[in-house]
Amino acid sequence: MSEPLPSSAVGATTWRLTGSPELLAGEQVATPTLRRSLLLANMAGYLGGYFVLHNQWLQLAWGLILAVLWLLAGGHEDVSEALRKDRWMQGVVVVGLALLLRSTFLDSPGKSPSAIWVGWGNSFLLLGFLLTLWQVARLPGVILSLGRPLVAMAAVAACGSLVGFYTIHPEGVFGASLRNCLVYGGWNSVCSGLTFGFALCWAIGAWDTQREHSNPKRWILAVLPLYVATLLTLSRGALMALVWGHLALLIAVGWRQAKRPLILLVSVLCLFQAFAPVLSFLAAKDASNRLGIVDAQTAVAQYGDGVVKANPIKAAMERSDNGRFLIYGAVLHSLSSWQDWLVGKGMWADNDCWSCSLHWYPEHTHGVFWDTLVHGGLLALLALMSLVVWALHRAYHLARRGESLWVLLAGFGLGGLLFDGDSVWKLMSVARYEPLLFWTPLVIASARFTQLVERRPLRV
Repeated sequence: MSEPLPSSAVGATTWRLTGSPELLAGEQVATPTLRRSLLLANMAGYLGGYFVLHNQWLQLAWGLILAVLWLLAGGHEDVSEALRKDRWMQGVVVVGLALLLRSTFLDSPGKSPSAIWVGWGNSFLLLGFLLTLWQVARLPGVILSLGRPLVAMAAVAACGSLVGFYTIHPEGVFGASLRNCLVYGGWNSVCSGLTFGFALCWAIGAWDTQREHSNPKRWILAVLPLYVATLLTLSRGALMALVWGHLALLIAVGWRQAKRPLILLVSVLCLFQAFAPVLSFLAAKDASNRLGIVDAQTAVAQYGDGVVKANPIKAAMERSDNGRFLIYGAVLHSLSSWQDWLVGKGMWADNDCWSCSLHWYPEHTHGVFWDTLVHGGLLALLALMSLVVWALHRAYHLARRGESLWVLLAGFGLGGLLFDGDSVWKLMSVARYEPLLFWTPLVIASARFTQLVERRPLRV
């Protein structure tokens, strides 16, 4: 018989210290060293590629090469384990396959044979990513073994961008919205802010929960530049995601366990608000020197909202929505029939099927749930939301048992993708970062929960 979970407070504390998912290695303890190393190198390099690799083709090449080596080393024995053991992963595959079949066999504006082949291939690449990530999540010490290289690469990108963007980049006036210089030569500030913020949350979670297994000073060394870089992107999406992530952590574990990250967040935001007038003054001076305009305020005005203001909170509230609500209105307006509302327009329908009423071409819907609605209809949207709630439920149970990082990351990712992002049903997208922000915390939480249930059955 499996050992029941302790019901007393003392027993629960002891269980968290001795039987938490970090220590439940299961069969993975016996995984050969080479296979385990290739598995970790694959996922660490792929996720770290969101910070240091110039484009997603290099990132994909890394993932495919390491995946082949892992399969040759015996990984083929484990690749389908997620589909045999994890009901949540089974649900993801069922929903994804239903979307593929709908898009292939039902009418879809602009559908072509090449779009079908590319679409199926992109979705299978996503499936490979999810199955590999699920395997990595079951390795012992995944918070540290996967988090250390990811956070280290993000911190290097943050430091390099802080120096390079404000000294070399032609648009990098001091105080301008920061871009990750290692990606595309200057990834836009929203994408940079969301990815830096994700790594920041990982570093904060590890700093707060892994103090007995890792030197907290090392995590703080990464937290500081990542906080500065995230805030200097001036991305409201990244700021909102940080708030949502910490709020999710507070709801899951309570004030007593969440107070350190929350106090750190409030302190950093207050410091940024207090020093913003100084940053704004320096930005105006730098703009004046760069443009050769004597009046500093006139010079900095040439950069519009892309430079830190003396009151950043007020400036963030007064900024426009950059056309997002026009995009969402166009999405709803494009659903003109009962079939559109029920099953959408198909995953590979041309963007013109929803954006033709706009006076510009937005490339994607700037919201993963809006994208699922327009391409898969209400059925797909409800299915996606059900998968999210299901995974959050699992992450919550892990958080209550001492592994709260996945709640923090899931809250951040979902908060950031409410008003940004492309499709979560393909690996290669316009926005690029959906697998990192959306799938990574949810898949790891589900894998860790499944591993926990195998050893200690739960009533959930």
